[in-house]
Amino acid sequence: MSTVFGFIYSIFGTILGFIYELFKNTPAPYVISLIVFTVITRILLMPTSIPQQKNQAKQFRIQPKLQKLQQKFGNDRQKYSEEQQKLYQREGYNPMAAGCGPMLISLPLLWGVYGAITRPISYVLKFADEAKAFLADETVSGILEGLSTSKRGSYYQELLVLNQLKDKSSEISAKVSAYFTSGQIDQMNQFAQGFTLFGIDLTQTPSISNFNILWIIPALSGLTSFLTSFYSSRMQKRYNPTMSQGSNALSAGCMMAFMPLFSIYLCFTVPAGVGFYWVISNIFAFFQTLLLSNIYSPPKVAAKSMISDVINRFAYEKNVKSRKTVTE
Repeated sequence: MSTVFGFIYSIFGTILGFIYELFKNTPAPYVISLIVFTVITRILLMPTSIPQQKNQAKQFRIQPKLQKLQQKFGNDRQKYSEEQQKLYQREGYNPMAAGCGPMLISLPLLWGVYGAITRPISYVLKFADEAKAFLADETVSGILEGLSTSKRGSYYQELLVLNQLKDKSSEISAKVSAYFTSGQIDQMNQFAQGFTLFGIDLTQTPSISNFNILWIIPALSGLTSFLTSFYSSRMQKRYNPTMSQGSNALSAGCMMAFMPLFSIYLCFTVPAGVGFYWVISNIFAFFQTLLLSNIYSPPKVAAKSMISDVINRFAYEKNVKSRKTVTE
């Protein structure tokens, strides 16, 4: 399994490394590269969101028919359920949204992005063997464990190494020469300098007990997550009134509050570079939602579907008439 992950990480690390080389001479090369990299990966994932948007449009179309079924069968839940399933089949509506297919497609991409961002020494700079041996050193692992502010620190050791390389007097800086060549150390130092933007060092992890400029990353992550959740919730309630009633409204409200808070919490447990990726990803997701909700808005999809039904019905009736004429 580790070989599979390594292969996926390597592909995305190569892409991020290529982008980094294009922006190598800019004021914050890694930050800019990460923004471009995030946009590219989100574009690759966009097709997985289209089936879900279309499904929501179909849901809008069948709402009046579902209401008629409720009125017709009243408290007969079994009969209502049977007729509901028949309606779903006729309309081609899947209440499970897009199913597992899009998720299975998106997971390798998400894994690749995660690996490229959290293990840049191995998969962006391509010093995988040296990094593996270096991190296996008990002295090095002990130093990094002491520096980590999170139980998940082992996942972000390479980012911690890049952070420590900026301090020439650090214990990590004193140990790297035993595993990396001078040329490789220079490349890592140069790479680490690109992690700073407006005084924010993306190799550091925000601390909830120490208020500083790094707090801007969790704050932006929570805000952008809330905006996306809030807009999606409003669109669902607009085209599906049942979402604003009873348990559905409570569930939607809890999710809208939970996701931003969870996003903020995670950003206090990972290096700011990972949190920055989430911020950019959330911003792109928001504009993607705006775009898809406009292109595949329920009224538009319903209108096109109705026109298609009329055309198909007309063609069917014409075909039946032609057969009768031939028979006669």
